[in-house]
Amino acid sequence: MFHKYRNSFHKFSRDEVLSIIFYSIQFFIEYLEKIKPEIIIMQTAGENVSNFLLYKIAKKLGIQIMMVNTVHVHDKFIISNNLIGREISDEYSKIISTYENSDSLYDENFIKDQSFYESIKVQSDFIFDNSNNSQKFKHYLKRMNDDPEPIYQNYGKSKSKMLKAKYGIPAMIKKREKFLFSNSINQIEDENFLYLPLHTEPEAKILATAPFFSDQINIVENVARSIPVDQILYVKEHPGQRSKFWRPIDDYERITELQNVKLVHPDFKSQELISKCNAVISIMGSTGFEALFYKKPVFLFSDEYYDVSSMVKKVKDIVQLPEIIKNHLKNFQFSNLELNALMDATNSCSIDVPYFSMMKDALVVSSTQKNAGTEKSIDVFEKFYSTYEKHFEVIAKSMISKIL
Repeated sequence: MFHKYRNSFHKFSRDEVLSIIFYSIQFFIEYLEKIKPEIIIMQTAGENVSNFLLYKIAKKLGIQIMMVNTVHVHDKFIISNNLIGREISDEYSKIISTYENSDSLYDENFIKDQSFYESIKVQSDFIFDNSNNSQKFKHYLKRMNDDPEPIYQNYGKSKSKMLKAKYGIPAMIKKREKFLFSNSINQIEDENFLYLPLHTEPEAKILATAPFFSDQINIVENVARSIPVDQILYVKEHPGQRSKFWRPIDDYERITELQNVKLVHPDFKSQELISKCNAVISIMGSTGFEALFYKKPVFLFSDEYYDVSSMVKKVKDIVQLPEIIKNHLKNFQFSNLELNALMDATNSCSIDVPYFSMMKDALVVSSTQKNAGTEKSIDVFEKFYSTYEKHFEVIAKSMISKIL
């Protein structure tokens, strides 16, 4: 709600933000002290301000947390008490000293079929409202005529601002998209290049776990200053940024003005860039993980469960970035043994469920209740539950195993 890219109707001052956070913390502490839960089962922390505060407070109070968190393989998830999935890292650390299987079990063909991008495609098809045009028009008129609910997310809303947003945003998106598409490449033009993928913004994962690296344009500029002179930096816009109105043109200009940087079209296939680059540089996320299957060096700015591998270098001090890049490119050695151990740890700690498909269909239940009433939504829910009942059982059994 307070992010610079967020399309809100009011720019909150520092005092306003601190006041909202203060009263949110006060509410959660009082409520948790009242009900005294032993366990909190929650959505991945960071999706909004409130659940991130709840996560932090529960940790401080010693309350057990259970979240269904993503693993960087399609339809694999982990029931975790942290944002990174450190259960996988811990399992890897336990087995690696005695691990012996150095056969080539996992390669680029495996990750092509199991890429986390397949899960992202399901997410991108989420329909948050299946209302017909008539229902949407009536709902919009109601919003225009009714006073907004007195919550801080609605602060600053007015009829004029709502109309301006409704008709101004599409024009803004079109202008940004035209600039982006006109200034990005659609093919690989260089033999020696490093690949840096952008994350969508605002994004829960970065804001919650990598707040010191959330200024992605600044990261691009620092990396461009740090790479060897014979390398070009390819920076690819995330296709999911389309649903978040793209970035301001100023941001794209800062990237394209860098002489050793090329902006890549958001629809260009990421795995082709991974396969042909000399290394992947990423704040965090699945691209670095997938690079290991292509036997590529990886540089990360933030924590990930796969950062325990020697094939991954963490950047803890931006001043040391040039030396870190130079040394890892020079001394990199791919290890089948480490990749096999990492995948064994991943498989032993995770569950296989179509979680994003479940979320997508759950939105239909919610939308049905909104537009057709409770009775109809009950029928839709029963169909939804019967479709995914066995997957709910898998999630439940994994949670129970954490408790016992």
